[in-house]
Amino acid sequence: MHKIIKTLRQSFESLVSTKLLLLTFIPPILAFIAVFAVFFLFWSSWTIGLEGFLQGLWPFQWLHDFTGAEGYVDAIAAILLVLLFVPACFLVALILVSIFVLPVALKWIVEKDFPHLEKKHGGTLIGSLWNVLYATALFIFWFVVTLPLWLLPGGPLLVPLSLTSWLNKRVFLYDVLQDYASEEERIIIENKEAKPLFGMGLLLGIFSYIPFALFFIPVFAAICYTYYGLKALTDLRAKKS
Repeated sequence: MHKIIKTLRQSFESLVSTKLLLLTFIPPILAFIAVFAVFFLFWSSWTIGLEGFLQGLWPFQWLHDFTGAEGYVDAIAAILLVLLFVPACFLVALILVSIFVLPVALKWIVEKDFPHLEKKHGGTLIGSLWNVLYATALFIFWFVVTLPLWLLPGGPLLVPLSLTSWLNKRVFLYDVLQDYASEEERIIIENKEAKPLFGMGLLLGIFSYIPFALFFIPVFAAICYTYYGLKALTDLRAKKS
């Protein structure tokens, strides 16, 4: 927990003291506009599709047969789509940050705090793009599969938080380490630091639900994973030497 708190503090100080602050709001704003436009265009068809999906689940079939109630599935489908909006914005913003902002943040942070870190090029640009696409596809798949869990108490919060935390770790850690760590070092860090990185992702996910926090959390998360990944790499090499 100490490492997570230290990482959050360093990341916040770096964010407000560099030009990164100027880049913070661009990806989330673009993501918000894009996701809002998509939701606006496809709201009706998505609502109908989600209603059909929910009506096929046995709890709703049983409730309809038992009470004869109508219209509640429509309302639940609309609520689920509204709840989906924030994670969708976060997902698009995360992809934009990974592609356009993280390379800039990584360069500045290395020059400032890790100037002597050796590059071992354990990853590639193609590997990074594949990692983003693969992680996004898995995220969407599990998001759809776990939709029924949203009907359980706490589900609308815990399910997207868990999936988003995994996505953060999967995307950002590879991007941070692809140039500086060897493949062996990257795998060691991914395995050894899996739980702390997941926990940090949960905290960042919770922060994203604070009003208007979505407009700076994606870039802040990228900086957090940059500091954590580079510090873990530095410690790993220090132990080997």
